Amino acid sequence: MLRRNGKPRSCEPCRISKVKCDHTDPICRKCQARGMADRCFYHPNPMTKPPGTPRRQSTEPRRRVVKPKHCETRETPGHGTLTPFHKSPTTALRLDDVSPVVSSHPACAWPTPPESVTKTAPNPPESIGSFYLGSTSYASVFAEDRPIPDSVHEQPPERLSAMPPVLANVKLGSRHCRLDICQSIISRLLPFSLFEKSVKMYVSNSNPALVGPLIVFALPKLAQDLKELSVTDNPLAAYAAITKNTARPIKVPASMAASEFYTLFTGQNLRWETLGLIFIVAGSNAQFTSPDHPVFTLEDGKKIDKDEFIEDMIQASNYCINLCQVHGAVNDLMVWLMYQNMLATSNFYGDNYHGVWRRMADCVSSLYAQGIHCEENYEIPFFLREARRRMFAATYKSDKTLATFFGRPPMMAWRYSDRKMPLDLDDNILATDDVEILNDALSRLDADGWNTEGKIWASSWIRLRFQFSVFRERVLELSLSGKNDGNVAEKLQAISNECRQAWESVPSQLRYDLYDEDSVWSTLEPKSTLRMISVYLDYLHTDFQMQRILRRQTEMAVPALLEISMKLLSTVLVFNKQRSQSYHTRRHFPSVILMYCLPSAGVLALELRRCTLENVPLPGNISRADLIRNLSVLFSCLEWVILPGDGNHKLCSELNKMYAMILDEVLNYQPPPNNECQGNEDGSASGSGGSMNTVGGGFFDMPMIDGIEPIPTESEDFLNWLDNANWNNTYLF
Repeated sequence: MLRRNGKPRSCEPCRISKVKCDHTDPICRKCQARGMADRCFYHPNPMTKPPGTPRRQSTEPRRRVVKPKHCETRETPGHGTLTPFHKSPTTALRLDDVSPVVSSHPACAWPTPPESVTKTAPNPPESIGSFYLGSTSYASVFAEDRPIPDSVHEQPPERLSAMPPVLANVKLGSRHCRLDICQSIISRLLPFSLFEKSVKMYVSNSNPALVGPLIVFALPKLAQDLKELSVTDNPLAAYAAITKNTARPIKVPASMAASEFYTLFTGQNLRWETLGLIFIVAGSNAQFTSPDHPVFTLEDGKKIDKDEFIEDMIQASNYCINLCQVHGAVNDLMVWLMYQNMLATSNFYGDNYHGVWRRMADCVSSLYAQGIHCEENYEIPFFLREARRRMFAATYKSDKTLATFFGRPPMMAWRYSDRKMPLDLDDNILATDDVEILNDALSRLDADGWNTEGKIWASSWIRLRFQFSVFRERVLELSLSGKNDGNVAEKLQAISNECRQAWESVPSQLRYDLYDEDSVWSTLEPKSTLRMISVYLDYLHTDFQMQRILRRQTEMAVPALLEISMKLLSTVLVFNKQRSQSYHTRRHFPSVILMYCLPSAGVLALELRRCTLENVPLPGNISRADLIRNLSVLFSCLEWVILPGDGNHKLCSELNKMYAMILDEVLNYQPPPNNECQGNEDGSASGSGGSMNTVGGGFFDMPMIDGIEPIPTESEDFLNWLDNANWNNTYLF
């Protein structure tokens, strides 16, 4: 390195890059390569070459500045601008001498909702149908003639917070193992006591698909691992060792006890997916925990912002997923991490966020790659076999729920799997090392795998919802196939009969329709009652979708469609009496209402409006007074049930506005004089222009709110209105 007078001096570490400058070049190459030459220790003014530097010769080629491609850098909320995973060997310190690297090209960072509260897109172009929404989707409660505005489907904004100090100045590593990302991951897990409490709370309160003890067993060792990593003198070697472990498969001996399973992914076998799983479980727990809960207060008295913590946990788990995907990690932990990340993303950003659908695809592909859809033809520990059955069943159910919600083809098919349902056992039984206790529990199961003591476990709901998801898949085949099947009525009748028989064979302690509506909340734990209602709604919603298919075939199906819609609505309205329930319980209400209640409410509201305008009674045995009363209760319920921070707040609020307008028009409707309401020969109502004064060309005449288009009058048109709607802002993607 030269002084300004051209004389050499000793090589010293640069204050910016923290490494020694290359003394053979008058400019610090480390700073120059990373865009920090203007702050270099040796050159305050990089535009001025030091004395003695020769001018560029005419034969010397010009240096070309190549802008990075779109996927090479990205801005992540909460962490500023991250440098790309893929870097040239000349600009990044490689770990080849410490750990072998995979030769595959790394994928871009997992995309999170790119809209920020600090960014605005002026006058985004209108686009219709940027995301496909099929005939069973939540959007299909409206009509296909006119799309509803983007404001209804607006994607959730993300908050930008300051870049963590560890990312601000350190950008070292190889293109497969970025030191700055690794340091960020480790630093976020401190203090680890917060994560220990959160994981234990989630396992205890949430009936997760995960076998909770298998994760809880690992917490003491992880606390020790994080403590050692925080004080290590050679973090580069430590992170390289974790990456090397991540690139290796996890081999589980057939004789391994459940209490020893954690040794395969902690300590000297620590992996990035282990840390990612801790992140996302802690974030999931925070989503169902009140902001005032003591868990958000650290030992030093510092208060954690709940929403920022959740988003930070989702992003941190995404970093871990990226590191694992770069190295091709395929194992049970990776599937657990993907599934839990999908759930947390859905709860935080909303069920209609496209990223949920993409993460579901990642989860399914990892599950198939691990072979979890097939029963093993080799010996594995009992606890691992049951853990795989539970994860397959939970993923299969979630796939059918999302497929129905979006009206898209499911990603998993029961025909391609021989995986059996999990046994109806408690988590602690699954994870016990005592063979006698396990055998005793197995002896109390019936031939179908249900416990015979009337107990309700987490696996009970997983079994039940998986069983009825098979019927939902069969209904999706008929609804989304796009083919005109002449035998559709017969096939639906067969599915309906089988579904009803399956429901009648469900153990009585799991059937909501066998309980009293009020006493069920007092006799059972709230989390069990909530799961019981959700399973019952799954069953009813399958019938609802079948009646919708029949409605497209014949008008004779309208009474049955209205009857099942009314049953769905009245079942969900039980939540209105449960305002005193805990935050954890009430946090589940919005998703249940959105999935099961709002579509049926749309059918009822439009049919009520049609009958009002045509001055005819409601079909079937539906009471007009009961219907108006129930719809009114639903609208008022949506005002309080959406808690702050709920990802579905925007969608539920916008749909609530639309339903309220329909009900207002019904209640405020004034029939025209008799001489203006005479029917034509073809049976249509007369009026100005041959149509009723209150209806223009088959649509409402109503004030526009947030750009909402007029709503069709026909019930089925209303159901299909949003099939091709743009439920996401296209300029975000």
